[in-house]
Amino acid sequence: MKKLFVFMLICLFLLMLTGFESQNDLEITDVETTLIKAEHILRYDIKIKNLTGTRLVPVFDYPGHYYYGFEIVIKPNKKLASLMVMDDNTKYKKMMFRGGGASGFLEPGVDTTFSVEYQIKDDSDLEKVKKYAFDSTLLFLDGTKVIAEFPLKKFD
Repeated sequence: MKKLFVFMLICLFLLMLTGFESQNDLEITDVETTLIKAEHILRYDIKIKNLTGTRLVPVFDYPGHYYYGFEIVIKPNKKLASLMVMDDNTKYKKMMFRGGGASGFLEPGVDTTFSVEYQIKDDSDLEKVKKYAFDSTLLFLDGTKVIAEFPLKKFD
């Protein structure tokens, strides 16, 4: 009985430490896309609201020098992937990353803006890129751990 109590206490502590209980702790409130034609870049600006009552901060830690906090990634479906430069050196379906950013934490009840940019193929029809930009899924990461996934189709 004592071991069970200690185990449950540790689990409760870990839940409080991460701040996340489930994907339901986050809500996408706005998604905007921009085509930067001169550079062949597709940019996403996404507002995410923290639905918990506490500030969410990244908990990912490792012995390296580069800080991996919260990050958003757009995972393309087939139509969008066919128009984008894809990263071939990975087992994941990734578009070629060109830049992005966000604040390091999410305040309770506040929209936090994240941005991310990806490289469009030189010969792609930019109108099709704009049309299929929402043919994708947003991944919300804490370090290397996927915390939440949101299909973007409903924001089109």
